[in-house]
Amino acid sequence: MVTKSWDTRKLCTTVKSDRKRPLHEITAVYNESREEPVSKRTVQRKLYEEGFKKPVVKKSIRIRAANVKKRLAWCKLARHKTVEDYWRRVIYSDECKVEIGMDNCLNPGRGSRLSLMIWGCITYEGVGTITVVTGNINALKYIEIVDNFVWPVIARHFPADNYIYQDDNAPVHRAKIVKDYMEQNQLHGMEWPAQSPDLNIIENMWRKIKIELQKQAHNITTKAQMETAIRDIWTNISLEFIRKLYNSIPRRLRLVIRAKGNITKY
Repeated sequence: MVTKSWDTRKLCTTVKSDRKRPLHEITAVYNESREEPVSKRTVQRKLYEEGFKKPVVKKSIRIRAANVKKRLAWCKLARHKTVEDYWRRVIYSDECKVEIGMDNCLNPGRGSRLSLMIWGCITYEGVGTITVVTGNINALKYIEIVDNFVWPVIARHFPADNYIYQDDNAPVHRAKIVKDYMEQNQLHGMEWPAQSPDLNIIENMWRKIKIELQKQAHNITTKAQMETAIRDIWTNISLEFIRKLYNSIPRRLRLVIRAKGNITKY
């Protein structure tokens, strides 16, 4: 075990010299001066105890000029809508790829990467459904998702049929067969500005799932375990957290308007 203070200092110094260095390299360097070598898992556990965790790095998003204008126009039209009268009726949905274990000293795992594509939706009344998607999402698979996981949420939370269903402008969502399906089944969709993750509050749900999942990653070795952990995290996200997201929508609109349609901190 890595228990001695000088061991800990050496380990921390090694990591600080290059925070992107792979875990197996850090372990090798660390073991050079040890009589009894330790495993990657032991080093990883000690790094977590010392507060070294995967940094959350926001990706820079470049928005096309045409979409900047559309975002600004959309937000100006929507800025007078209130949470009480409008936004609480919106079902927000999205897909997200979740990964753990990429053999990085700041990224927990056992040297191999686990990855799942998930789809989920939320309502003002709490989490909606979530499912793991096998393979790539095409138009037919998206229709299947809506059939199996959106309609039950509508039936449960919107008996008066006063919902608004949100999805983004991914090509799959706007395929002709999907549009025909929504029209034939009278699914109440909404227009959505392209390249607008800062306006989609479910993005914050994905972020929360990823953060919580990282805390458990050292105990996860299979996709089945990963799925179970994701579902548990999802189920336990509080109504208070979700309502804070809904209540943030008017501010998000104002920030986009202030930024003249460009991306914002959300």
